[in-house]
Amino acid sequence: MRVVRVGVIGCGTIARAVHLPVLLRTARVAVAALADPDPTALETAGRATPGAALCRDAGGLLARDDLDAVVVTAPSGHHAALALAVAGSGRHLYLEKPLATTRADGEAVVEAAKTAGIVAAIGFNRRFHPAILRARSVVRAGGIGRVTNVRATFTEPTGEQPAWKFARAGGGGALLDLASHHVDLVRFLLDTEVEEIAATVTSRQSEHDDAILRLRLAGGAEAELEVGFRAPKADTIELTGSLGAIRVDRHAGRVTKRPGRLAPNGALGLLRLRLLVRPESDPSYALALRAFVACVRGEDVELPTLEDGLASLAVVLAAEETAAS
Repeated sequence: MRVVRVGVIGCGTIARAVHLPVLLRTARVAVAALADPDPTALETAGRATPGAALCRDAGGLLARDDLDAVVVTAPSGHHAALALAVAGSGRHLYLEKPLATTRADGEAVVEAAKTAGIVAAIGFNRRFHPAILRARSVVRAGGIGRVTNVRATFTEPTGEQPAWKFARAGGGGALLDLASHHVDLVRFLLDTEVEEIAATVTSRQSEHDDAILRLRLAGGAEAELEVGFRAPKADTIELTGSLGAIRVDRHAGRVTKRPGRLAPNGALGLLRLRLLVRPESDPSYALALRAFVACVRGEDVELPTLEDGLASLAVVLAAEETAAS
């Protein structure tokens, strides 16, 4: 099996804490080059990545002739431009979410990747979490009946975030940075699309630091998503159906099922709580990146596509518009 040589553009906190350690632990993968305009971030990442070339910009990294694939983990406002550059170079692309910050840029990235004929994945790593996959299998098997409601919460404390995440122009804000994940999970768990969107957004300490999205899905189910940067860390999603409910808590690594039936007034008679799976830690980042590497090697592995990224982006942008009206 050949070695896949990877370049990483963006050496900030998430790359140093997650992407680089995963790639360095993955068999037959070599991190050949790193790029970041911040010399401190670049040097810090370089010390943890022996043998990698250090480039002050993406152009220098993409000019190299020893790369098979590129992982983009730069701030969100740079995603589209960097993705276009990677596609133009003919390298396979793993792009952290969101796909872009505008619909036009997102569509351009999707088209560029198609034209280049590259493997291209969006960083919806939660699709690979064992608890999410277990919940999806239960829903698909009819284990909670017809799904009628989805409630999700994704919040992060302000103090744990880099400054760019609080400015919309840089790709920040709770909608782009946080809601992107849960909009995708709704689509993934229910195999459906969003048809109607309403949202409220609050800007107190920064732009778009709290938001609530209300979605009507194809088939009639409704979803309410709460995201924000001013609350304790939480990442949960609960689906209620005609035969019960299922709840995933990503930070606890747990999925629980509550069997029961909907009464005529819509109340769910809960019978018992059953723990379905509880992994020791969140392996989803590693599973997502390794699935991407497998596809680069020619294996047939399902990935979240750039089109999935565009679908999520469209909902988030529509939520911004309705909140502003």
